[in-house]
Amino acid sequence: MNRTAMLPLCLLALWLTACGTAESAAPAAAPTAAPEPTPTETPAPPAEPAAPYSDLRYLPWLDEYAQQTYQPGEYTAEDLYTYTYNTGTVFAGAEDEAAALLEEDKDPGLGVRGLQAQGITGKGVRAAIIDQPLLTDHPELSGRIAAYYDTGCEGETASMHGPAVASLFAGESIGIAPDATLYYAAWPSWLMDSRYAAEALDWVVAQNEALPDGEKIRVVSVSAAPGNAEMFQNADLWDAAVARAEQAGLLVLTVDGAGVEKTRLVPYPAVLARNDRDNPAACRSGFADSDERAETGSNTLALPCSYRTVAEEYTAGQYSYTHDGHGGLSWGIPYCAGVMALGWQVDPTLTGEEMMQYLLSTAATGTDGSRIIDPVQFIQTLQTERGA
Repeated sequence: MNRTAMLPLCLLALWLTACGTAESAAPAAAPTAAPEPTPTETPAPPAEPAAPYSDLRYLPWLDEYAQQTYQPGEYTAEDLYTYTYNTGTVFAGAEDEAAALLEEDKDPGLGVRGLQAQGITGKGVRAAIIDQPLLTDHPELSGRIAAYYDTGCEGETASMHGPAVASLFAGESIGIAPDATLYYAAWPSWLMDSRYAAEALDWVVAQNEALPDGEKIRVVSVSAAPGNAEMFQNADLWDAAVARAEQAGLLVLTVDGAGVEKTRLVPYPAVLARNDRDNPAACRSGFADSDERAETGSNTLALPCSYRTVAEEYTAGQYSYTHDGHGGLSWGIPYCAGVMALGWQVDPTLTGEEMMQYLLSTAATGTDGSRIIDPVQFIQTLQTERGA
């Protein structure tokens, strides 16, 4: 297993060109037949631009991701916001635009930056993430991880997924709750065995037991579905660990839902509005490249996954970022956990059950009628109704 196996299986478009070679022939002194026509150069077909939502990251150790520079004609400037690309990708002629977009989409959206400006940053709240391994020295995460545990990641110390989810939760310039304290447990999800996730969750519970009252871990963010027996071996071990964690007072949020009774809060992806990023009512549910919409269950909560910038680090000390034009629900789970951390800063007395109910009751209605998380209304309601 190596770092390449932890990347999404997306292929870059292949740009094919054909070129003939011009030839000439010396005339014969007395030709006896008509001369053969002189071959002409075959013109190269025009380049086709990358389709919207293409993955154009520059990852030189992977052949399908090894193209670094895209010339005009190989990309469409109007589609830049849809592309997944990283710091190493070069869009010739649009370098400044791509850099500005990468920076712009560090903003969590939905008014979170305004809350942070008021000092609501998750300060004093402890949370945990269970995900693929990461290097802890990225500037987005440095000093934010109180403890790190490896359940057995086959020697892997880095991944695409780990730094992304951690930065979305607590990144210095990316995160929802940049002042929260984070406990991180790495598990090899690519082995499709939930016993590692269960071990990671038990480690979180043990860390929590050692903390004094008033400083306990409140939420565990898991951007996977280790309780899904159709996908993972030993899903029963995970379910048992979740029950122990909930008994210890921790709220465990996965892509399948919250805690033992997952239907209490069912997460779903949402898309931020490009020109109205702070307005949850301008969002729609689903994926950026699809017309699919959220189910209408009473406890479904759509969480923004596109368009976001996340931290990236595959080699220690080589810090970079990825602009994700098409985020999956993995990005929504740390978003929700981060908003919870803001809520617990405002009112530390909230139980996990109360937290979920406030998130659902304060949600905005998106353009497609779906329930969209509304961090500003959530915090304002806590301040008004609970005197927080």
